Amino acid sequence: MKKSFISLHARTYAHATEDLGKVKLAFTNALGSIETKTTRTDGHHGNPITVLEAETTDARAIGEFFGRLSKEDLKALLATIDERIDDGCNLFLRLDKQAAYEGVVRLGGGEDVISVRIKVGAFPSRREIAKDIVRTFAHEDLSKRGERSER
Repeated sequence: MKKSFISLHARTYAHATEDLGKVKLAFTNALGSIETKTTRTDGHHGNPITVLEAETTDARAIGEFFGRLSKEDLKALLATIDERIDDGCNLFLRLDKQAAYEGVVRLGGGEDVISVRIKVGAFPSRREIAKDIVRTFAHEDLSKRGERSER
């Protein structure tokens, strides 16, 4: 895989009311074998919160992450690309943490998510170039899966 993506950073939170083991499993299901760092902090009201974070620059691991997304989610990513890439060429995804626990990696919303930021290797570093790179990557991925996508 050519170096379309420079890095992937993911973060989620395990609140005191959640089973930390289940949250770790959801995180691993979503990200694969990327090493996870765990830190503990306190919430606004003093409640304990565990922060799980993972980061990689390994192109293969990033490609495998995209491979966990369904064809429908890749199409949704394409349809919402303008809202997902910032001026710093970062692609932002939110994954459904409950679904990830069950082994299904899909886009999600709300507060109970795994937040993923992927730095796109756009040179020169421009938002439009980053959007084109992600579009091309998603279209190629869909083609490999035997799925047509609209350009």
